[in-house]
Amino acid sequence: MNYDIATEYISFSKKSIKKYLKLILDHYFEEDIYDDLINAYINTRYYNLYHHVSKRFEENIVYYLKKSLQDLNDDPKLKEKAKFMFRMFKYILSFDGVVETESARKLISEIKDIRLNDYNLIDPDFESKLYFMVEEDLIAKKDFLDSFDDKNFTMNYVKVKEHTFYCVLDHNIKFSKLYSEYAITKVFNSKSVNEQKLFVTYPIACIKALLDIVKGDFERQYIVDYIFSITEKPKKNKRLLRYINNDVIKEKLFLNVEYTDFKDNHEKVYELTREGFKIALKIDNSFLINEETKKLVKLFAFVITDEEEVYEKFKNELDILFIPNS
Repeated sequence: MNYDIATEYISFSKKSIKKYLKLILDHYFEEDIYDDLINAYINTRYYNLYHHVSKRFEENIVYYLKKSLQDLNDDPKLKEKAKFMFRMFKYILSFDGVVETESARKLISEIKDIRLNDYNLIDPDFESKLYFMVEEDLIAKKDFLDSFDDKNFTMNYVKVKEHTFYCVLDHNIKFSKLYSEYAITKVFNSKSVNEQKLFVTYPIACIKALLDIVKGDFERQYIVDYIFSITEKPKKNKRLLRYINNDVIKEKLFLNVEYTDFKDNHEKVYELTREGFKIALKIDNSFLINEETKKLVKLFAFVITDEEEVYEKFKNELDILFIPNS
């Protein structure tokens, strides 16, 4: 399985919303109006592209939905269609999880009454059709997210500063008593296994970030390890990065690169930044403070270390995070 997880999820939500609106609006559905509204919705709801006008997530969305229609021409028919479609986005906010609702059936009943009383749209099967669509899509979203869950592993999120967490993968695999804890740990942290662990870590971290976004939380950030030996296998590396190759996820996930790897592969690191990935630089005792390295660290989202001695050495010189070994 190989997904750009966030793009897949957002694309599914977008298709679902269009499906609901086409059913609800019938001949009042207008493609051009829909395009303006859905772009404003996706950009606000998932990509957080616009300035916040309110602390309430749904109020921000409604503001930019309304703003997207401000240049609509004076054609009365278009204005009527736009008014109807904008009105229905109140319900889309519930169907897409922006606003919690106790009863989808109650909302669908309200929509039926609006269709009938205000627009003379009659369909005896409307309520059952829309309810089935919404329920089916909710199940499909859950199944999609659950498909990346691996019961053999648990992700621990270590808080390193406000809104910032370091992702530590642990296993739930039961080994024979013939193997010592030392031997198990050694194998689990070997180079080849560490590479494979990334294919568990990245989807789980991506899902975590995506669920934050779904709830309107754009502040939380996650640091995940990046094992540089994987760059020697370009197809494998591309497959790994594809999990998180989405603009919204790139704002929330940071690739942790060892300073020794950076020194040996700085062009590859710069290539990652050009592709939009954000880097956390993990320094050790080999790092030296001088004018060049002070400029260098400004290229990175975070400077981190897991060595207390290194943290104490540089904490007054650099904005550095201490992440103790788990």
